[in-house]
Amino acid sequence: MRAAILSIGSELMHGFLTDTNATFLTQEMNALGIEPVSVTQVGDDLSRIVTTFRRALEDADLVVATGGIGPTDDDLTREAVAEICDEQTVVDEEIADGIRQFFRMRGSVMPEQNTKQAWMIPSAESLLNPMGTAPGWFVRKDGKMIVIMPGVPREMYRMWREQAVPRVLAGSRGRAIVSRTLKTIGIGESAVEKEIHEIIRRGHPTVATYAKDDGVHVRITAITDDAVAAEEAVRQAEAEIRSRVGNHVYGYLEDPIATVILQTIAASGGSLAIWEAGNAGHLSVLLEESDLSDQVVVDARTTSYGAARAETGADDDSEELAISTAKTAAQRSGATFGVSVVVKLEPGENADRAKGDVVIALATVESATIRRNTISAVPHEIRRRATLAAVDFLWSTLRDGTTFRQG
Repeated sequence: MRAAILSIGSELMHGFLTDTNATFLTQEMNALGIEPVSVTQVGDDLSRIVTTFRRALEDADLVVATGGIGPTDDDLTREAVAEICDEQTVVDEEIADGIRQFFRMRGSVMPEQNTKQAWMIPSAESLLNPMGTAPGWFVRKDGKMIVIMPGVPREMYRMWREQAVPRVLAGSRGRAIVSRTLKTIGIGESAVEKEIHEIIRRGHPTVATYAKDDGVHVRITAITDDAVAAEEAVRQAEAEIRSRVGNHVYGYLEDPIATVILQTIAASGGSLAIWEAGNAGHLSVLLEESDLSDQVVVDARTTSYGAARAETGADDDSEELAISTAKTAAQRSGATFGVSVVVKLEPGENADRAKGDVVIALATVESATIRRNTISAVPHEIRRRATLAAVDFLWSTLRDGTTFRQG
């Protein structure tokens, strides 16, 4: 199956937004055995959008468009698809009622212009959007498929995986496609590729790696005429991959690293307190994304490196400060564990090469264990990588039951 991706919106053409949606979709399609043949950006002009759709349909079996399905006059993707299909849009009252309910849940009244988001055409199926007010469309035309989705990434990602992909695969002419993603932490993408290079080279099933903010993802995809054979190929590849990098695998695509960490603590009835000194609260934000956060995280503090030193009386030593803040966090809150991320920034040889002395400590009131890293990058990248190191440290330490040293 060949696919064309359209990114719609003048904000893309003017450079105000980066088109991360196209990157996401090309990765998803390649993992599903769908061949992306083009990625095109087009502004909010109806005639240009229509022309771009028509050209895409000449080249591809599947056209996926993101953006342009909001409620305003310059959101023109629905009008373009309706024109291509030579059909008229009408308001679907059931969808309109759902949008009104969305606004009521937020304590407001739906603006009348949002009725536009309930437009449908006869050949379209509505794609549910639990994250927002704009449903997508799935359209079949002359044996080809058109998918239109919101431009907001968090809405589009979920709609693509939950609503669009099952319909696209059902229309893939009987081919069985089985895909599974393993998520790893504590190992770089090049190191993962080195360990599983032989498996990647075989070509069936397709195995690809992707560096993400929550570690390196390994996607396994089998495409055959037999669903049982596809499932077995993926199962065997997963077993081989786990035999080589299994110590770094923490879950599947649907397993957030924050939940994996907090589940480990929750299973023993424990709790966690956080103190970040110089890390701008990055770890706290990540862990608070989990539904288990309210149950497990009892306190989260963010201070500067200097303020943490002044409060604890620690010397200008990152290890001492990390242990002190982790223990203090546990003691003050009564948590089972205290975790600290201490980032001491120093100037580098230029603005892009600041030096970060990073120490992560996991402690009880009596004892602690630490990990130290030195990172050279711009400050926000140092903090991002410090947080990823902290996540890996927490997961591996809690999983392995590391014995804490006194200190």
